[in-house]
Formats: sequence, structure tokens, C-alpha cells
Amino acid sequence: MSGNLPPGVTPADIDRHYGPSLPDHDHEWEPVQGLSPVLEDMAAIFHEQCRFVEVVDSYTDYQRDETYYETGAECEAERHYRFELAYVETEEERLDRDDIDRLEENGDGQFEAALEAVIEAEQAFPDETEIIEIDPDQQHGQVIIRHDGVEIGYGPGVNGGDA
Repeated sequence: MSGNLPPGVTPADIDRHYGPSLPDHDHEWEPVQGLSPVLEDMAAIFHEQCRFVEVVDSYTDYQRDETYYETGAECEAERHYRFELAYVETEEERLDRDDIDRLEENGDGQFEAALEAVIEAEQAFPDETEIIEIDPDQQHGQVIIRHDGVEIGYGPGVNGGDA
């Protein structure tokens, strides 16, 4: 930050005026909406926030065997990442992402049916869908849901990464 300060202003000046900044820490990510992602635009989007809180003092009540903490600054960092649509599986067939892209390029009616099934499932999520699996691991995780007999899978790195 010191490279962005006006001439003659030091980081200590900022700390004196606004209070000390948050100490360096490893982010402790936790889902904002539990493990359930938001499903929209043919993607499963996860929203996480850092739960790090600076502990500035503590007190132990030995009679109750409890420790109380005085906290200071809290990290407000957030991140989003997305899993792209990986496949749509009906009773008749399974369409992987490459198949869906090919159908879209050819203007095939089968693409419209698959797209409609995905949109219906995303709009019904989570109340009217069966959740098969939600694994938010950014490298190997997946989201699999079933709605009206159609199974839909989302995965990382299919078409990109961060949202």
C-alpha cells in the first residue's frame, strides 16, 4: 500500500488516523450460503467469505472453564468461483459439454430441449430438485442435481475458473 500513498504520508500515518490494519493471515474461507451454490446461466456459482477475526485479548474464567476473547479487526474478503455445465443426462442419453456445444453450433432442436431442462432445474433449485452431490473443491469438486428425471452436472475447469 505504501506505493499508493501521497508524498509525505506513511503507513504509520494511516494507522494513527484509521486504526491499525488487519494483520497478515491465511484466509479462512467459509460458504456464505452453506454449501449450496447459486445455479444460473448454466453454472454453479459458489460465494465464500473469509471468517478470520483478529484476537486482541483473552480471559479465562477457571470456575466455568470458559475462555472469552476480545476481537479486533475482521477480514472482509470474499471470493466467487464457478463450475460450468458439464453434462445433461436424460433417460435416453447423456450429453457432455462438447455435445451440447456442437448441438448449439448446429442449431439442433435437441440443444433447445437440453437448455430448457437446465433452466427449469436452475429455477427450481434447491426446493424442487434432488441434490445428488455438492462438492465445492475448486479442482476436483462437482455439483449434481436431478429435476424432472433429468440429471445435470457442473464441474470446475470445464470452460474456465473464477467467476
